[in-house]
Amino acid sequence: MNFDSEFSLWYFPLCIIIAACCSWLLYRNNPLKSDNTYVIASVYVFRFFSVLMLLVLLLGILIKSYNRKIEKPILVLAIDNSESILANQFSVYYQSKYPQKLEELISKLKINHDLKIYSFGKHLKEGKFTDFSEKQTDISGVFNELENRYSNLNLGAVILASDGIYNQNNNPFYESKKLNVPVFTIALGDSNQQRDALVKNIRHNQIVFAGNSFESQIDLSAFDCQNENLNLTIEHNGTVVFSKSISINAASFFNTIPITLLSNIEGTQHYKVKINRLENEISYANNSFDFFVDVIKAKQKVLLLAQVPHPDLSALKNGIENNQNYSCNIKLINEFKNEDLNLFDVVILHQLPGWKSEGMNIIQQLKNKKKSLLYVLGTQTNLNQLSQLGPSLNITGNRGSYNEASALFNQNTTSFNLDENNVIQISKFPPLISPYGNYIINADADIIFKQQIGYIATNYPLIFVSKNNSGNVGFICGEGFWKWRLADFEKNKTHQISDDLLSKVLQTIALREDKSLFRVNPEKRKFNENEIIGFDAELYNESFELQNNTDVFLQITNSSGKNFNFTFSKTEKSYHLNVGILPIGNYSYKASVSRGNKLDERKGVFSIVALQDEFLETKANHQLLNSIAKESGAEMFFPENMNELVEKIKLNEKIKPIIYKQTEVKDLLNLKWLFFVLLTFLSVEWFIRKWQGFI
Repeated sequence: MNFDSEFSLWYFPLCIIIAACCSWLLYRNNPLKSDNTYVIASVYVFRFFSVLMLLVLLLGILIKSYNRKIEKPILVLAIDNSESILANQFSVYYQSKYPQKLEELISKLKINHDLKIYSFGKHLKEGKFTDFSEKQTDISGVFNELENRYSNLNLGAVILASDGIYNQNNNPFYESKKLNVPVFTIALGDSNQQRDALVKNIRHNQIVFAGNSFESQIDLSAFDCQNENLNLTIEHNGTVVFSKSISINAASFFNTIPITLLSNIEGTQHYKVKINRLENEISYANNSFDFFVDVIKAKQKVLLLAQVPHPDLSALKNGIENNQNYSCNIKLINEFKNEDLNLFDVVILHQLPGWKSEGMNIIQQLKNKKKSLLYVLGTQTNLNQLSQLGPSLNITGNRGSYNEASALFNQNTTSFNLDENNVIQISKFPPLISPYGNYIINADADIIFKQQIGYIATNYPLIFVSKNNSGNVGFICGEGFWKWRLADFEKNKTHQISDDLLSKVLQTIALREDKSLFRVNPEKRKFNENEIIGFDAELYNESFELQNNTDVFLQITNSSGKNFNFTFSKTEKSYHLNVGILPIGNYSYKASVSRGNKLDERKGVFSIVALQDEFLETKANHQLLNSIAKESGAEMFFPENMNELVEKIKLNEKIKPIIYKQTEVKDLLNLKWLFFVLLTFLSVEWFIRKWQGFI
């Protein structure tokens, strides 16, 4: 404890002298007329100390005191509570003995550390949970959340108890580095591959036209099932529409099965992919997979608007009309007068806008109507004016030069799937004549083919699509499609590959706008079993203005025919319904609203499926856990030797308490007890003076 003052402490002797003088001057002639020496001395003393205390307080004396605070290091124990922990032969151990082992570890770690316990699946939550009920695992999210919570605190180490299997977010190895603390790992699960056969993934078109066939690819995996047969079936509305027998010829088996399905019925179509159950599989939850396809109405009208006659025009028209869902009209820009643009669903702009601004007015009208547009660029395209039409494509640095660009398939495209053989053949088609320059495209654009110029693979787009609020738009960044059709026929004696590519591009951008006055849609077509089911509804008047002045009702029917009735809640201008969580199964719904004397109804289907993410990978990834631990300067342990983990933490120099030295400054004037001492001195002095008759 130290003392300081607003004035020099050399004034303190002066305060003593003044206090002594005050006492002496007041009582020098014995005004109390007392013969008791103690009484006279006491009033001297009380007066002296009273005056001295008042003078000392006027000096503004400060008292500095020092406190020491010890902060224990924080340990975080993150426990994986996902279903995959039990998907192995040691499931009984993890349900019985493992929770006891955790309790022993927790009791030891609490002694010298501030222990924080969390469990995680898809999200991190406080508390120790070992019921292994989580349907998904996000280990990266654990590290991100811990960084947010403990970035400025004395976090000593993280203990991650997991099997290393994750199916959400990024690789946790990179996220763990952000903590800059040792990450000890406890390796759970079984690193041996379990016997299992599963439908691993399905790739398919989200939207197809009625009457068209569409391709899908089914990925099948099997482990430790060699010399057995899988029966693959696809059901549509309870009817088997595809079946195939596959022989498993390896201990670690993987095969992609291409299938073609026909879409005749409009609306959302539900397909179920199934494989038969084999004996002693670790899980049967992954033996089926549901997917949905939206089948929309055809036939659509296409306007092919061109600046000048070109061989591409006939090739494009024939390629379009080979698909029975489209009809195509060719018009040159100087012939196109006062035409009704609303008659067409898609407009192909061949080398428009032109060098003399040909077509600019019509293109602007099409954009205002949010029509689906497909630009075909060429040597007659005015690239400067094209860039002024919107942000979809901007080609800079062009000086009237052009490249011969072959097609290089973009494996990351999400617009549609192409058969591998088709991709190879398209890459060998003659190059298109593409504008030279630097291509700048929208962030939401999906590149289907990139430009390969000679032997150089570039990132410049050759064919891409973009979907936004301004309407769907596609680009073929080069002229010469007629050469593709000729090369296709020369190789295959048909135009199927080139025409199929053109149809897929049109199908991607040519989605009709819903013009109905009553619209109801579930938030998804396929919900996971742990998701809340939500519906949105919109009601328009004849002027297409949103309104919600009447009630909207919904009836959901399960596969057993049981009905569940709901009423939509009204939002500001529309409707929303939160149904909650429903059991796994297929459901149909019927929404209804009364519009005057008319009852308007909308119907649809949706499914609730079992989450299979935790069973798509059942082999514990101990290598990942070991890499995370080693990279952070820690170690990996197994459940049976968790006691060694406690000793390693004790010996780790990075996991130490922090000692804080706190300085507290108080003004002497703020000490309440001094007031009572001063009051006591003055009161006793007054009492003695009163008792002696001086007052």
